[in-house]
Amino acid sequence: MSAFIGSNLRLIRLFHDLSLTDLGEQVGVSKQYLSRLETGAETVSSQLETVLADALQVLPEFFREVDTNPIADEQCHFRRQLTTKVAQRQVARARGEVLKRLVGVLDEHVELPRYQVSATDAETNEAIEKAAEAFRAQFGLGFGPLSNVTRIAENAGAVVMRVHGLAHEIDAISFATKRPLIALNDDGRSACRERFGVAHELGHFSIHLGVLTGDKLTEAQANRFASALLMPRAAFASECGLALRGSRLNWSGLSELKLRWGVSKAAIIFRARQLGVLTDDQARSGYVGLNRHGEALKESEDHLVAHEAPEVVAESLKVMEEHFGIPQATVAREMRVQPRLLQELLKTPHSTLKSNVISLHHTTRLAS
Repeated sequence: MSAFIGSNLRLIRLFHDLSLTDLGEQVGVSKQYLSRLETGAETVSSQLETVLADALQVLPEFFREVDTNPIADEQCHFRRQLTTKVAQRQVARARGEVLKRLVGVLDEHVELPRYQVSATDAETNEAIEKAAEAFRAQFGLGFGPLSNVTRIAENAGAVVMRVHGLAHEIDAISFATKRPLIALNDDGRSACRERFGVAHELGHFSIHLGVLTGDKLTEAQANRFASALLMPRAAFASECGLALRGSRLNWSGLSELKLRWGVSKAAIIFRARQLGVLTDDQARSGYVGLNRHGEALKESEDHLVAHEAPEVVAESLKVMEEHFGIPQATVAREMRVQPRLLQELLKTPHSTLKSNVISLHHTTRLAS
């Protein structure tokens, strides 16, 4: 039998956002003993292993399975990492690791869209603009508003998923793994904010391959890519004059632009300043106006922009169950977790989790 791997215990403990003290109280051992288990300085009895597995909603073999491709620091991209506490980042990363396991199982059974995001060096603003334009050209997106950024990301081969339990400070987190993942904070953010988050993470995939991100420079670069992808200079510069009436901001024009391009008024002001349509003073006046009207975090038109639904995970699970008879309970077992943990990850009603198991050796292509 394989040895107990302490880092796997730490991973699943962080997934549940449990401290050593919290878990110790649940299973009846000290936090010091658990710490030694996690570092490999202590062995675990079969009885305690069973208790830990039940408390953490995994199968005992979860603790013994070696991850041959753990997520490295340079593969993990946090939006707003600078304002996120280390403990909150650890929880988010653990949720990403478990999501990676889920997607790995899906990849075994269905043929997901091929990953096609081209990586490029883009250290200057001009290079970033061209990288975003090349992305649009690669996927035939033209220069107008993007109707569904999430679908574009998934058609490009990434997997997008809303994840609950992330800290409020985290808008999104992505993992540049073999099958790149984008996890959106499932706490009711606006559609515009989610769309920008997806575009921001696509920026990391495009211009930060193998680069450790999270500092002001790389975040600004990813934001520039997102702005250029969502509001390409070739078309947007000529339209965003609507944001002005004479020398003053035109708030009705900003609303019109928001609904057409699917981006926040704050993002429009930011982009218009980048393109030289607004001056520094005009942009500053816009941000002050948004704050004055209580729109710094939630804008008045947000309810008019529909949320985009990630599709790849849900459609893969549907294909596996309906065409191959592989239920979510079997998916959970292949992840080495209990069905209730998968249910928590997916927020799936319990009634959909069936226990019947059949052959696991079929594959099909998931249409993009």
